[in-house]
Amino acid sequence: MVSEGPDTHPSTTVRSYLIMKAESKKALKLAEEWWCDKEVPSYIKIQNFEMSDIEEFVSLYNRCFLASPDPFCPLTPEQATQLDPEGIFVAKLWGKLSGFIACFVEKQSDSNYGEITGIGVLPSRRRKGVATALIKRASKYFLDSGVDEVYCEVYEENIPSRLLIQAYGFVEVGRRDIPTQAGTPAESVSSEELPGGKIMRRLGLRPRTGCETCRDI
Repeated sequence: MVSEGPDTHPSTTVRSYLIMKAESKKALKLAEEWWCDKEVPSYIKIQNFEMSDIEEFVSLYNRCFLASPDPFCPLTPEQATQLDPEGIFVAKLWGKLSGFIACFVEKQSDSNYGEITGIGVLPSRRRKGVATALIKRASKYFLDSGVDEVYCEVYEENIPSRLLIQAYGFVEVGRRDIPTQAGTPAESVSSEELPGGKIMRRLGLRPRTGCETCRDI
């Protein structure tokens, strides 16, 4: 944190996000290897997100990020209706939503690439293979979409998330530093033109009044 002095200038905070990249095939292989000597628990069901579950999904999303160090702006049901359900998969444990992964495919004339714009598992459901099952499903989705490379962003201070995706072949290829000034909305500043958006940025949303500094950038 950098401060120019309380009486002259508002404080400025820089939030850093690491841009990570992995090969779809490698991520899928590593996810499958995780299960090679185990049986996927029957209570873990991975399925497409359905808009009929939107209220439960919003609750899941907010509970996942409240328990993490990431700065985020709580998702509302109205905002969630803007999500494209095609690339969102949810994990159900005993019939209840317990985790999710949000994927996006950017189709270009010369090549396609994928982005993981969000992944979360309820604290009480972690270390049960839920994240691995979600990454495995996402990897298949990307491969079926003709995607060879997948990007994502990880908040630099979120060590558990960094370790999780590194376990599936993601390596750092850049960083996105977001300077935020107290009382003003944050604007994304990228030192490199690399993919790796977050859910709120993909939706084109801005922070609501009173929530300027908690945006899921």
